[in-house]
Amino acid sequence: MAENPVAANTLWPRTAIDTAAMAEFKSHLDIGSLRSPEIMADAAYLILTSDAKTVTGNFFVDDEVLAAHGVVDLSRYNPPGVADIDITPDLFVPSLLELSWKRELGPF
Repeated sequence: MAENPVAANTLWPRTAIDTAAMAEFKSHLDIGSLRSPEIMADAAYLILTSDAKTVTGNFFVDDEVLAAHGVVDLSRYNPPGVADIDITPDLFVPSLLELSWKRELGPF
C-alpha cells in the first residue's frame, strides 16, 4: 500500500444541492433556491486528483475546496439571478450568512 497510497476524505456541500431527493422535498415544502450538483463534482475532482500522500483525513466543504484552487465566483452553480447568500443553506454546515456574521461580530 505504501507505493500506492489511498486517501480518505469527506466532502460536504455548504448549501442545499438540487438532487432528485431535494426535488421530492420541494414538492411538499418551500425549500428555496438550490445549487447545481456540478459544484460537488468540481470539488470532488479537485480532491480526487490531489496527492493522496498529503491530502487525506480531511472534512472538506465544496466552496472551500474551490476557493483554495482559485474558484471564488460560484454564481455559475446558482439558479439564474440568485445570489450566493440567498441559496438555501445545508442543514449541517454553517451557511454563508452565518459565516459572515461570525466575521463581523468576532468571537463571543
